[in-house]
Amino acid sequence: MRGQLWTARDLENLPTLSTGQADDLKIDTAGMRVWLCRCGLSDGARFRRGVSVEILRDGKWEVAHEYEGSNA
Repeated sequence: MRGQLWTARDLENLPTLSTGQADDLKIDTAGMRVWLCRCGLSDGARFRRGVSVEILRDGKWEVAHEYEGSNA
């Protein structure tokens, strides 16, 4: 993925548009969604403050990029 990386702090300050099992949807635009994980390493997550970016491809949402949001 190219372009902007959001920090966990940036995303925390945005309204939550929807909630998933472990993530809060923070950005939902035409063809892209950005999720902030509510879980951390002690919960078994890959990152302390994980961010997932999904893109819409052929009518299906796919994870394009995952990263540690506290270091972005």
